[in-house]
Order: sequence, then C-alpha cells, then structure tokens
Amino acid sequence: MTIEEIKKLGNIIHDERDISPTQLGITSRKINYWLDNNLVPFVEKQQNIDTKEETTVLHKTKTKTKWIRMNLSQATWVCIINTLSSFGVSVERISVLANEIWQKPREDKYADKVFTKYIENNKAKLPKDAIQSLERHLEDEVLMEKYFRTLINPFTDMLKSAILRESMPHTLLYVPETNDFEFLYGDTNLSLKLSSVYLQHPMVSIPMAPILAKVLTVDFGNKKKELSYLTEIEKQIRDILVFKKPKVVEIAFEDENIKPIVITEQHKTREQLARYILEHKIAKGAKLLIEIRAQGNYKLTLLKK
Repeated sequence: MTIEEIKKLGNIIHDERDISPTQLGITSRKINYWLDNNLVPFVEKQQNIDTKEETTVLHKTKTKTKWIRMNLSQATWVCIINTLSSFGVSVERISVLANEIWQKPREDKYADKVFTKYIENNKAKLPKDAIQSLERHLEDEVLMEKYFRTLINPFTDMLKSAILRESMPHTLLYVPETNDFEFLYGDTNLSLKLSSVYLQHPMVSIPMAPILAKVLTVDFGNKKKELSYLTEIEKQIRDILVFKKPKVVEIAFEDENIKPIVITEQHKTREQLARYILEHKIAKGAKLLIEIRAQGNYKLTLLKK
C-alpha cells in the first residue's frame, strides 16, 4: 500500500462519522442505554443544542438536535455489543470487555509501540518523510494522548486487516465467564492461539465478515463516496449491482473449478455485495469482463492477471 492508501484507510476506520444507529438496526433507546453504561467509548450522546439566529427584528433561539454518529470502528463495535446482548451477556460484563478493548490499549500506549515498530523496522517501506512524521507525533505527548492512543488499538488493527482481506477469517473469541478475549486472524493455527481458559469455559465466536458487511452497506449505498478500500474492479461491480439495479447478475470466474455466483433481484442487497467482496480477495491486476444481457441482466467474468 502507498502512504496515501494507508492514510485513507485510517480515515475510513477512525475519522469519518456518518453512520447512525438506525442504519444498523439499533434503536435510539438501546444505544443511549449502552452509552449511559459506558459500553460504547468515545461516542457522544444525542444532544439538543440551542443556537442563536439573527433576524432583522430580534435575536431568536433555535434548538437543533445533534444526532449520534459513529465511525466504522465504533459502528462495528456497536454491532458486536448487539450480538453479545442477544447471547445474554450482561451489560456489566460487556462494559469490562469494552474497557479492555478500548481503554487498556490507550493506557498501555499501544499506538506508541506501533509507531516505534514502523520507525525501527520499516517493513511497510514508508518514505522517509512519513517516518519523520511518525517521529514528530511520538514526541508530541498531547497529540498521542488525545488522538492516536484513542484511535489505534488491536481491535481497529484487526478491522483494517479485514477490510484489506489480507487473511481470512477475522474472528473475535470471547469467554463471558472470565472476560478473556482473543482476535483471530486468517490461517492462524487455532490450537496454538487458544489457551486453557478457552478450552475449559463456554465461549462466543463472532466472525467479523457479516458485521463489517452490515456496516459497509452504509458506504456502498452512498454515490458521493470514493471508496478507496475497494479495488477498481470491486468499484465496477459495486456500481453495477447498487446503481444499475439489474434483475440478475452472474459473477463467473476464468477458473472453471470455482462455482459461479448468481445474484438475483430477489436477494440482491448491498450487504450481500459487501460480504462477497470481504470474503473473496480479487487478485491485483485481474480483469473484469462485463456482458450486458437481455432483460436487464449482467454477466461479470473475473479473469486472472
């Protein structure tokens, strides 16, 4: 990835705040309850703000509502809370888990360690000016404490990896009885990752792909957004499925061993498309052949480079 692509991915995960709870199927009552109980760190509650408007005759006070808005990492976390709640995990236990995932890495200065790793061992081959920028950030204690340590943690790192599809699958394992948790990436040997606590107590396994697909659905339906985390081919597929609204789309492969995927009008959704892209890493340099068929149908064939 280029430094610009890294920055764009960071903005998508951390900075952009345009996802509302209702878009995720979460009621205002539920999200406010979670906020009151410290389950969703760093998200502001819904507020009514009084603003003054000047008119030709007098000053008038107008009340505006500041709605709850979340970035991608916060929205994904809210969906995880919803899943854990559906399994009967108590608010008290989820609050402890939230602290471990969001607050403890901040206190442990996880972001500082990430920056130091890039500076000392530049495997990402960042340019010299980017490394110097990281060094300046590390020296700025206020910036690190108020910004980077809040944003960068093992959970948000996992989300970046899941969006880039560097390995599959990405899963959160959680033991409610002990509040132990583990992030599993891709082809990691499961038996090596699981300590005795995971083998002796009931645990919840939460795959990230379905949750991320739900969250990314909000992005996929926005015509004005430039989705930098998608390849050019993925953008073309998205444009056809979401905006052309075909009746049937068949996604075929040059390799006949892979079964073609058929998306019909009855079950074609943005969430389905997001999940497809998350679960099928399209090789860099691959080509897309677009065949427009009768009655508003499309056949998309992916060719290897």
